[in-house]
Formats: sequence, structure tokens, C-alpha cells
Amino acid sequence: MTNVEKRRHGFTLIELLVVIAIIALLIGILLPALGEARKSARKAVCLSNQGQLGRAMMTYAVDFHDRIAAYTWKRGFHSYSRWPELNNASTSAQASMNQAVDILRRLADREDIPVLLGRIPHRRYTHLILNDYLSAKLPEKAMACPEDAILIHWQKDPRNIDPAPRGGRPAWEDFWPYSSTYQFVPVSWSPDMGIPGRQTVRPSNNHNLFHVPTRTAYGDRGLNEVTFPSSKVATFDFNDRHSPRQPFYAYEEAKSTMLFFDGSVRSKRTGDGNEGFQPNRPSESAPSFFSYNPSILGFEPPTLSGNRSDRVKGFYRWTRGGLKGVDFDAGEIDTGQMR
Repeated sequence: MTNVEKRRHGFTLIELLVVIAIIALLIGILLPALGEARKSARKAVCLSNQGQLGRAMMTYAVDFHDRIAAYTWKRGFHSYSRWPELNNASTSAQASMNQAVDILRRLADREDIPVLLGRIPHRRYTHLILNDYLSAKLPEKAMACPEDAILIHWQKDPRNIDPAPRGGRPAWEDFWPYSSTYQFVPVSWSPDMGIPGRQTVRPSNNHNLFHVPTRTAYGDRGLNEVTFPSSKVATFDFNDRHSPRQPFYAYEEAKSTMLFFDGSVRSKRTGDGNEGFQPNRPSESAPSFFSYNPSILGFEPPTLSGNRSDRVKGFYRWTRGGLKGVDFDAGEIDTGQMR
């Protein structure tokens, strides 16, 4: 018998360390690319959400005589709501709020939501009109950008939002899970500009507030009034959620996602657009200015300056000439209001 020496084959410690180093290098190269791919995918979903909003808006216009989707209840209007307290509001602004409450009570099964006074639903809740038109169950997930983590969190358990935007749970906070990342521009539901006998909303000094004439009728705007649909913003994200600092939309470097009145969706740098105007002083050449003063509770991105507040321009939120004006790809249009 011959003894055959058997030799074991394996890795040396140095070879193993080299393999681990190569794997770590590959992971280091691939992870940033995967992260960017995920970010791009979330942005694509965000644009798709606004695209769905645009298609619903166009379909609504076909069925309602070319009207832009907006609250339709007016002062003194008997809506035949099954909740009597929602009928016959004393102002059109309150009638709009009552209509929003009616929609939430029906589509979100929230009969506990109270009538609110001194508020308007248009800025964050105009999409409810389209949800009602489409008989959609609320909250509507497509109304939250994938980067809007707080709204997505609230949507999961609308009756117990935590953290609450103002601490505690006053009545207004019951609405927050049904809000939208995407806001309709004010001229989609309010007159273009203030003229004698026809006042319009205008910016307050705070970025979250409007000055709202109580006796003005809202919701009577038509798509046929939009002169340059491919250049006029219809809805937009209040923040640029897809950039590292996620700035407020009104900073020139922000690139919020936007839906235009022709149905296209784009992400454009705010500073590349026109600066806008003052809707109740339409002959003035200067744009609207207001303060961006983010919540101390951390629900809004910090100022870019690091100060408590920054003074910013209105840009496409307050387009010169309103629906007849231009936001991007051309200079401001003088629609007769400029000196």
C-alpha cells in the first residue's frame, strides 16, 4: 500500500482580506448609484402623481363646462348636505370650508370632523373636489409625494396623527391627513387680480397665509381663460423635496415638481421663471414679497440663510396677469395691468 499525502486547499488570510476589500470597494461604488436610482424613482412617482392630478383636472373640465376643479358652494347656497349645519353659509369662503367638511365626512367616513370657522380649504385641499368627482376613498395616497414622509405617516392612521403639526389636537389637525403635497395656484379658484368690485386673494406676510376677501365668490375659473397653458403652472409642491436641502419653493435655487395647465409635469428651477406680481396692486412692477418663516416644530425645511425667516418672492404662485400670464419659457406678459 502506498501512502498518498493529501493536501488541503483553502484561502490564506491575505487572500481573504483582499476579497473583502474588493467587495467593500464595489459596495462603496454601487451604493451611491443605488441611492441616486431610488431618488430618481421617487421623483418619477412624484411627477406621476401630479400627472394623475392633471388628467383628473382635464376630465373634470370636460364634464363641467370647461371649469377648473374648485369648490363650488357659495354664500347662501343650500347644498342639500345631509348635515344641516353645512348649508346656507354666510360667506363664500365659509361655504367652501363647509363643502370640504362634507366631502371628508362622506369619503373618509369622518362624521366627527367639525365645522371650521375662519379657514379656507383651497390651498392644501382643492384636490378633494377631484376625489369627490372620482368617488375616491380618502385619504388618497397619490396626493403625497414619496418624499413627504410626514403626510405619508399621517395617512396610515388619520384618526391619530402623531406628531401633530401644532401639538395637541385642535379641530384643524383632523384635516391634515387628507391634505396634499401639491397645491393649486390661487388663480385657479380666485380672480386674477383685484379690480374695483372684484377683489382677489393676496399673499400675507406669512408664507402659509392668505388675505381672503369674505364676500368674493370663488371657483368660477375656466380652462379657456388660460392663455399659455404650457407655460402656466397649475399645481406645485410647496417644497423642493428632491434636492439635498429640500428648500421652500420660493428660493431661486429650488426645483419643485410642477403640473402645467397643458397637462405636462416638470421640475424647473424657480429662479428661471418670472417673478410674479401683487394681485391687488396689478399695475406695480414689483413682485409679491412675503416671509418664509418655517415652523419651529420641524414640519418645514429650514431657511437657506440659517435665519429665523427669509424674505422671498412669490414667483409662479402669484403670476403676473393670473391665468392669462406666463411663468416659464418667456418673459412676463403685460395683460393690460402694467403702467
